[in-house]
Amino acid sequence: MSQILVNKVEAETTPINGIQNYSSNSNYQIIFEFSGSDNMLLDMRSINLVYDVRYIQGSKTTTNSLDRHLNNNNIYNNGASAHPVKFANDHYTLTDPRTGNNGIISSIVWEDGNGQILEQVNNYGHQMNKIIGHQLSQDDMLTWGLWSYGVSPKSIIHANVLNADLPMCQRLFTGISNSSPMPYRVLSGKIKLILNICSPQMQLYGGTFSPYVFGGNNNPAPKNGGAQYQIRNLKVTYKNIILDRPAPIPKGGVVYSHYSSFNTTLKSSNFQNLYNFNVSRARSVVNCFIRSNKLNSYNENSYQSTKIQNNEPVASSDSQGVDIFESKVMKNGVKFPLDFTIDETPINKNQPDGKSNYDTERQYHYMSAYTPLALLNSTVLSPASENYGTYNEWTSGDVAIAPLYGISAYYDSTGGTSNFMGNSNYSQQIISGADGTTANEIYTSVLSDKVLVPTASGVVLQN
Repeated sequence: MSQILVNKVEAETTPINGIQNYSSNSNYQIIFEFSGSDNMLLDMRSINLVYDVRYIQGSKTTTNSLDRHLNNNNIYNNGASAHPVKFANDHYTLTDPRTGNNGIISSIVWEDGNGQILEQVNNYGHQMNKIIGHQLSQDDMLTWGLWSYGVSPKSIIHANVLNADLPMCQRLFTGISNSSPMPYRVLSGKIKLILNICSPQMQLYGGTFSPYVFGGNNNPAPKNGGAQYQIRNLKVTYKNIILDRPAPIPKGGVVYSHYSSFNTTLKSSNFQNLYNFNVSRARSVVNCFIRSNKLNSYNENSYQSTKIQNNEPVASSDSQGVDIFESKVMKNGVKFPLDFTIDETPINKNQPDGKSNYDTERQYHYMSAYTPLALLNSTVLSPASENYGTYNEWTSGDVAIAPLYGISAYYDSTGGTSNFMGNSNYSQQIISGADGTTANEIYTSVLSDKVLVPTASGVVLQN
């Protein structure tokens, strides 16, 4: 007997603690709950965060500075200085232009009604920086193609828009939130969404004379700790699907996509790290790098992805990027399932400076990290996105867009035939030119499938 769709109800909810306004100076945990009966499903792709975000500058002397907007490009014409004709590299406060306001979220956790963790995505800003850069579908262009989200057409536009309050309607890009509708029957009648927000120095960065460094009017040591952000009037909108009888459960269970996040420090040329992937149907493994001292700093873009770095030259704040010779994931010490050899040295040798490169083989695998390349209809990845192209953003009176560099392996284009068994020991080995003089953070994201299977004793989560 076929199911009949009775209704599709649009709804909204606020955090269960009753607070709708948040400041980045506090370590908030934000919790939402969605509930329904056996004949209902939650449309996961309909879930949106709706809020207003305000970026503000700190001050040494002004007590009400928390209400002062940023003043990028001096659009408010404070003092005697005139509106600058071009973007001044030393006078801006920005978010990463690809990550945008996605960067305010530190982690996302989904739980069912019994408190069982369905998905936990850490380092969400780092992951969104890569996802937005890798793939922009025609629908996503409407959501993330704006300067307030990222992928700014010009950094100067991105900087100016941060001076005002921004009304946001923001999709959450995790595995489960991009899966098919979830029957409340397999969620014990309820699903919980837990968000943690990041520190202001993780989200914001800028030039030497930025307001967050001097607090306005060149006053040092800002009283309120520099630039911050506020989230106001926060709520979630979503849709429930209502059927005329209990929602059907496939014989093999309900399958959904899942991201796992890992972070560790790399220093040696022969880096090897053990992972507990804890998944049996992995599709891809993605690695990105950033020098450790660029994280959580108002002076640096914390979401950029650079090559692995060596020692810092005396006359420069940027360390030397080094080549990657090989990357492999091993199962019980054996390469599995494929060998992705990446050797950038021959490419570098053909460049005048001996270091700038664009490895098309590596980039092919990187572009295919989340979606097979043949299915991509838009991407921002290119030689220019790694700062290795002939076009540089700053030549047009603009600031440089941070590079987007990484390595990946898309193991399973069919969805479910790879065999990362949870009881096996997995390690990843990255052989590179790192000499141990500089610490680099390596962020790893694993995309896989998980299954919720109803049994006589309850719903079981299969990895």
